[in-house]
Amino acid sequence: VYAEAELMGTRVSINVWAGPPETADPVAAGNAIREAFAEMARLEHIMSEWQPDSELSRLSDAAGDDARKLSPELMRVLVRSREIAEDTNGAFDPTFHGVGQLWHFQPGAQPPSAEDIAAKLPLVGWQWLELDEKAGTGRLAKPGMRLGLGAIGKGFAADEASALLAKMGFPNHVVEVGGDTYAAGAKDGKPWMVGIQRPDGPGVVGILPSRDRAVVTSGDYQRYFEFEGKRYAHILDPRTGWPVPAERSPKSVTLVASTGTDADAYCTAVAVMGIDDGLAYVEGHEGLEVVIITQDDELRVSSGLRDELVLPPRDPAPAQPSL
Repeated sequence: VYAEAELMGTRVSINVWAGPPETADPVAAGNAIREAFAEMARLEHIMSEWQPDSELSRLSDAAGDDARKLSPELMRVLVRSREIAEDTNGAFDPTFHGVGQLWHFQPGAQPPSAEDIAAKLPLVGWQWLELDEKAGTGRLAKPGMRLGLGAIGKGFAADEASALLAKMGFPNHVVEVGGDTYAAGAKDGKPWMVGIQRPDGPGVVGILPSRDRAVVTSGDYQRYFEFEGKRYAHILDPRTGWPVPAERSPKSVTLVASTGTDADAYCTAVAVMGIDDGLAYVEGHEGLEVVIITQDDELRVSSGLRDELVLPPRDPAPAQPSL
């Protein structure tokens, strides 16, 4: 049973294996899908930096003020965001929106001035996101700081939707939120097959059989603009305030982890680190795997996925895995 919706500024889909035709209850599966969509819409209202009345926006508006009470969902996302920011030395940083709000990635856009970026960059720093889990409160220490959860919120929403579907009696499903995929259970006893999109057109460069894990893809080909002969892709380095330089930027990063939350955030971090440093980082962190497509269409595959990645047959111009 399959359905789509528009949420979190992107296309969201849920695919439920309801069981063999003689025992499946497609009506109940459809109801579960509607409940999952409703839960993701509720989470969007909590975590969106683009909705001015969201809980996240109100927290950003109160930057520099006293700590505020946070919902359990927002606390969980922010705690994990801080942990991953520290673990990646700021390659992922939930406070990036302080400078990220200067950028708009659509055709015809222009980059902000170096002076504007330099003025906003001191407002970026996960260390100034203060959280008290026991009291259930949080604050941004510096006035003018802004939070953005675009690189972790979709993965968290996929996890929560998956948990709800399982609770409602449908443990076998796929939740996909704009490139963030969580595959739970199996389809008629077989693993779900998650494709890695070709950056240069339709089709896939490879397929990952997946059970109970997240597969998240991010690429510099999805959102960008060109200005005065230079290309600016949407993946920002929070430490500089500028997009990742083309000379070290992957064309695509597909990150595999046990949860959508982690896969979403670490995917962004690896893209910011660049091809060589990103691959080395994944190899040194248990529980993470990655497929990186370079600007020359070479596949760089982490050791844990080399025997899993299925290359499509008869591809007229296949990218070859680097061993």
